[in-house]
Amino acid sequence: MKAVLIYAGTTEGRELSMQLAQAGIPCDVSVATEYGKQVMEETPKENLRILQGRMDAAQMAELLKAGDYLAVVDCTHPYATEVSANIVESVAGTNVPYYRVTRKIQEPAQLLEGCMFYDSASDCAAHLCDEEGTILLTTGSKELEAFCRDERLRRRLVVRVLPGRESMELCWKQGLEGKQIIAMQGPFTKEMNLATIRQYHVTSLVTKESGKTGGADEKLEAAKEAGIRCHVIRRPVTGEEKIYDPEEASALLIALWKKTEVKVKGASLDIVLAGIGMGDLSQRTVALEARLKDTDYLFGARRMIEGIRVKKESFPYYLEKDIVPCLNRIQSESEGLQKVTILFSGDSGFYSGAEKLYKALQGLANASVSVWPGISSIVALAARFGIAWQDAMILSTHGTSAAQWKTELLFGARRSRKMFLLTSGSEDVNEICNLLKARGYGEAYELLLGYQMSYEGERLERSLVQDAKTCDASGLYSVFLVPTEGEITENVPRQITPGWSDETFLRDKVPMTKEEVREVSICKLQLTEGAVAYDIGSGTGSIAMEIAALSPKIMVYALECKDEAVELLHKNQQCLGIYNVEILQTMAPDGFEALPAPTHAFIGGSRGRLEDIMIALREKNPHCRVVVNCISLETITEMQTLLKKMPVTDLDVTTVSVSKAKQVGEYHLMQAANPVTIYSFTFA
Repeated sequence: MKAVLIYAGTTEGRELSMQLAQAGIPCDVSVATEYGKQVMEETPKENLRILQGRMDAAQMAELLKAGDYLAVVDCTHPYATEVSANIVESVAGTNVPYYRVTRKIQEPAQLLEGCMFYDSASDCAAHLCDEEGTILLTTGSKELEAFCRDERLRRRLVVRVLPGRESMELCWKQGLEGKQIIAMQGPFTKEMNLATIRQYHVTSLVTKESGKTGGADEKLEAAKEAGIRCHVIRRPVTGEEKIYDPEEASALLIALWKKTEVKVKGASLDIVLAGIGMGDLSQRTVALEARLKDTDYLFGARRMIEGIRVKKESFPYYLEKDIVPCLNRIQSESEGLQKVTILFSGDSGFYSGAEKLYKALQGLANASVSVWPGISSIVALAARFGIAWQDAMILSTHGTSAAQWKTELLFGARRSRKMFLLTSGSEDVNEICNLLKARGYGEAYELLLGYQMSYEGERLERSLVQDAKTCDASGLYSVFLVPTEGEITENVPRQITPGWSDETFLRDKVPMTKEEVREVSICKLQLTEGAVAYDIGSGTGSIAMEIAALSPKIMVYALECKDEAVELLHKNQQCLGIYNVEILQTMAPDGFEALPAPTHAFIGGSRGRLEDIMIALREKNPHCRVVVNCISLETITEMQTLLKKMPVTDLDVTTVSVSKAKQVGEYHLMQAANPVTIYSFTFA
C-alpha cells in the first residue's frame, strides 16, 4: 500500500500528516530529534509511522528506495535549507513527486515599522555586537553558533529554545549558562513575551520572519509595547517553483491518492508476532505449529527460522528497520491475503522486541497484527525446580546498566525477596554470586541455575549462593534466587519507613545530618518512584544513601566539594552496597550542568552559595521539590529573604530540637543537639 513520506519538524508537518491520516492515507513521518518524535506521538497513531533520526541525502534516497511512496513532502523549517536540499537530491532521478509545504508570511505592516532586517543570522549578530543591553534570542538552537562566536555578545544573550535534549546540549556547547536559557515549548502569547522581556530587562529582540503560525506577530507586538528594537532575520530565498500551505497540499495529495488507489491492487497482511518458547521444537505451541504450516512469509533471527519451510519466502530479520520495508514491498507486489509470521525467542511479552514492533506496525495500512505467547525462561526454570514464580522480582542483567541491576538485586535481597534474573552469560552469574556473598547474603539464598534449557547439554544446579561453583561455560543462563528456610517469616516483617541509625554510617570528622533530623527531612522531600534527587553538600552521604535505599528506581546525585568527605562518601557507598548513587566532587551549583533535571533536592550545605543553588535548581526544574536544613541564624535569614524573591508552594518551616539520653554513672541525662530549622517547599 502506497504511503506519503513527510519530512516534518514544523506545525505544518503535524497538521498535514494528521489530515492525511484521517483521510485514510498512510504516512511515514520523519523527524530529526527525539523531541520532535515526542511531539508527533501526541497525534493519533492510526495510519501514521514515525521515523526518528537525522539523515543525509544518501540515507534519504535509501529510505525512498526501500518504501513504496506516493509522494515526498518537505515540511521542514523554512530556514533548514541544507535539509531541504538533501530531500530534493534524494528525489532526483525517481518518479516520486516532490512537494514543498511551508507557512505563508502575513505580518501586518504596522508591526514591521522600526524593525531591522538581515539576510542571515551572522549579519544580525555582527550588528548586535556594536549595541548594548540584553538580547532575547528567539530564533531557536540551530542559530546559536552565529550569536555565540563573540564572547561579548554571548554574555548578553537570553535564549529561548525547545525543552529537548538536543537543544539544551547545543546551548551548553556554545558556552551559555543556565541563567541565560529559557527552555519552553510554544505557542507564546504577547503577554508571555512581554513578561519575559520585562523579567530579563531585554533591550533587543531577535526573531525570524516566520509568520503568524511561527508566533512572529506576538513577538513583534510585545516588542512594540515594551518599546524595544526588534531584529528580523529574513526567510531564505528558495528555488521552488511552487510552495503549498498544508490545506493546499492535503487537497492535492488526497486527490492523487484517490487517482492512484484504483491502480494499486496491493495485498492485505495478516501478521502474527509469536514467541517460540525456549528453543527446542517441542516448546512451540500447537497454534504456532499450525500457523507455520500455513505461513506465506516468515521473519526471525537466523537460528529461529532455520529448517522451517513456508509457502513463499523467509527473511533473517527481527528489527523494525529491516522488517517494515519488506512488508511494504510484499504489499505492493502481491495480491489478496498474505500471512506473515515474525518469531521471537521465549515469550513475546517477556524481555522481547515484540512490543516495540507491534507499536511500529500499527501504522501499516490494510494489515492486522496480533501477538501470540510462548514459554519464557522464567516459566521453564520455575517448572524445572517445582516452584512458583508469581511472587518473584523479575530482573535482567542483559541490556541493563550494572548500577541498575545491582541496586535492584540488593534491594530485593535486603527484603528477602524471591528473585529471577535473566542474564547475559556466565560472567553475570558469577558477579551475582560474588555480590551477594560480599553483602552477607551467601547463606540467605539458594541459587537455582538453569543452563542451556531445552537445548542439548541442558544442566540444572541447586546450591547455596555461598557454595555455588564458578561458571565458565558459554551459553544461556537463567537464575532463581530463593530465600533459604527460616531466613524470613511472617513474624519478622520488613521495615518500610526510613530510619537508619547514625551508627550505620562511617563518619570520621565529616559533619552528618543526625538520625532524627534526617528522617524528618527525607519525609518532607515527599519522594516518588523514579525520583531524581540531588543531595547538595552531601558530607558523609547519610541522606543520599538512605534515599537511594528506599527504592531501586530512585537515582541520587551526591554533590560534595571536600576531599575527605568525598572519600568518605565512596566508603559508605561501598560498605552499604548502594549503587544508585552517583558521587560528584564539585562546588554546587557548578556541577548541575551535566546532570538530569532533579525532581527533588536536599540542601544540607551550601558553602555560602545558597542563592545560586536555588536559582540553578529552579532553572533545571521549575517544579522541583526542595528541602533545606538551616543551623545558623544567618542561613535562616538568607532563606527568608530568598523566599520573598522566589515563588514557591507548600511552604513549611519546622524547627527540630532533639535531645537524647546519655548515661552518666547510674543516671541518664538528656543531652540536647543543636536545633535545626527545616524548610520544605515546591517551586511554583
